[in-house]
Amino acid sequence: MNTGSLRTRLLLAGGVGLVLVSALATWWLGAMYERAARTAMDARLGNELIAVLALAESDAQGRLQLRRELSDERYQRVFSGTYWQVQDGNGQPLGQSRSLWDETLATPAALRTGPAQGYDTLGPLRTPLRALAQQVTLPRVSTPLRVVVATDRSALDAEVGAFRQRTAIALAVLIALWFGVLVTQVHYGLRPLTELVRIAGQVRNGENVRFPQKGLVKEVAPLAAQLNDLLDHHQRMVLRARRSAEDLAHALKTPLTVLVTEARSDGSDWRQTLHSETARMQASIDRYLAAGVGADSQQRTPIAPVMQALCALMQRVHTERGLVFEQDPHAAGLFAGAREDLEEMLGNLLDNAGKWAAHRVWIRARHIDSTLRIEVRDDGPGLPEADLQRALERGVRLDQRAAGSGLGLAIVADIAESYGGTLVLANAEPGLQATLTLPAG
Repeated sequence: MNTGSLRTRLLLAGGVGLVLVSALATWWLGAMYERAARTAMDARLGNELIAVLALAESDAQGRLQLRRELSDERYQRVFSGTYWQVQDGNGQPLGQSRSLWDETLATPAALRTGPAQGYDTLGPLRTPLRALAQQVTLPRVSTPLRVVVATDRSALDAEVGAFRQRTAIALAVLIALWFGVLVTQVHYGLRPLTELVRIAGQVRNGENVRFPQKGLVKEVAPLAAQLNDLLDHHQRMVLRARRSAEDLAHALKTPLTVLVTEARSDGSDWRQTLHSETARMQASIDRYLAAGVGADSQQRTPIAPVMQALCALMQRVHTERGLVFEQDPHAAGLFAGAREDLEEMLGNLLDNAGKWAAHRVWIRARHIDSTLRIEVRDDGPGLPEADLQRALERGVRLDQRAAGSGLGLAIVADIAESYGGTLVLANAEPGLQATLTLPAG
């Protein structure tokens, strides 16, 4: 078993917890049992103390005396372990049990008139005793009376020790049973993670599988959902990079064809052709390499400055046609992504709208819950309903008279998809409206 595994950590923590709780329970049960046993013994000693007090009386001169001794056989046998003694307030003996012989029981130094006081002491032959002492004052007697009764507590100590031992053994057996239950519980609880490991192995081997969320416990299901989102994000990034490479190859095809044709001809201006076509190739490489970079959802990009800059740029590009690019003055919010990606998407949409607009292009932005809704609309002829979806396909040019590769809208859709967004085209009557939905920051 791996010492760094989650299973080992759980079993170690659970096992240590069981041992600590069991040790505490052993001590606590033993203490409670000992207290109960001492309370019962003190109650018995209290009855004996009352019996001794019942024998005390004062004579006509006010002196203390005992009418007789207790007849209990335990007090008659020497060093039997059960004793009583009576003293006056000065500590002078007035009487004691025959079992004490010539020994004296120690009394608490701070004994005062009031309730009986229990304490532990040593008796004859160094025997451990449990004693109960009380100081009382009898009528017509100025000197208080001190009464002590005691009994051997060896049996009590042995009984408490045996109880502690039996409790420790019982709890040790329970620890073993609880640990077995803990092992089963940990094994059963970690089974969903084992299933995730198995599926992760399939993903590593290239299988197109996803982590199931149905049937998983509610604590693990969110992890499976996050892993699925991560796999989907990775798949979108791979697809985006692959499409970017395809777009780059498509964009380089025409300049390469021109260069090959120029190389085979006897043209005198080949230098100009080489310069212009290599510039086109370099621009295509820079553009599609940037588009092929994975979506960076950690960045936050304000949309208003990007819209303002692109509208000003498109105004200059289409200045000969006198087009007006109108920006939403209330646009606000953050795009949860890279500025370059936002510029690429909005630039393509505005450029496409500018090609078909008659007089004006509008761009609007709204922050709705956790998404950005950006609308780009022109006042051009629009598209037939059957061509709205085809316009988003790669390399499709619905009007061959217009310059371009037919990749602009497809690139916008790809970038939006890499962020979990969408691009939708619809006729606005007049014109065409492109609605871009993106995650908001």
